[in-house]
Amino acid sequence: MTKRKQVKPLKAKLEPDHPFYSIIEDAYQVFCYDTPSSTEVCVGCCMDREIEADFFSPPIRDLPLHYLQDWYFAAYDPSGVSKRTWGYLLPRVLEVLAAGDDPAMVGLEVSLNRFQTGVRENWSDAEWAVLNRFQRAYLERSMSQGEDYLDDILCMFGLAGWPLQELFDQVSAFPDELLVRRFHRDWCLGRPTIWITAFWERSGNTAAFEFYTSRRMYERFEMLAFDPETNPDLAEKAMQVASVIVDFASWTQTSD
Repeated sequence: MTKRKQVKPLKAKLEPDHPFYSIIEDAYQVFCYDTPSSTEVCVGCCMDREIEADFFSPPIRDLPLHYLQDWYFAAYDPSGVSKRTWGYLLPRVLEVLAAGDDPAMVGLEVSLNRFQTGVRENWSDAEWAVLNRFQRAYLERSMSQGEDYLDDILCMFGLAGWPLQELFDQVSAFPDELLVRRFHRDWCLGRPTIWITAFWERSGNTAAFEFYTSRRMYERFEMLAFDPETNPDLAEKAMQVASVIVDFASWTQTSD
């Protein structure tokens, strides 16, 4: 029998009073997959050998964070892992994210992309209901909390298969004040710039950039900045964000 390496209290576990607790509990209920027979990552090389041998020994609820992070560190087939393996691990992955930790130490953006998590057709109605709740709650929380850039979070969901336009529509639906404060923190602390993560694939980075720098987004912030009812601090932030958009937007560029 393999000696368990985990001796310390589990990290990235939610208490019942956590805002995401009910979502994660539902995840453990609906994603009650059988234990896989394979980790579906590089064997005998990338993972710590003790962790690899013990990976499926603890119940999924008790999978140590460093086990999961070691699994993410290992190489895997570029086409992804099977639904069976991913569905088994997914509740714990979601819990780690909800707890504010990164399953993949290389970057938040790759946390959900080893299977097309955001493709509705891949899941039952009950499974999708949990994933949809989680995605929306996580994005909403990110607007006012956490250290990650908004673009990193949109990239995480985009790489996992959530349609980009749906994600952009969710962002657009947030109140102007919340958007201004979020973009000001992402773009205006330090050298002003539009933050775009390097993890985007295909045309995702272009789509995200065009969304952030759209004329519609600029006009929202400009109106807020010049509205006499806007408090001075928020008006100043709105003007700074609008100025960044003007500096980088393609529609402001003129040809000779």
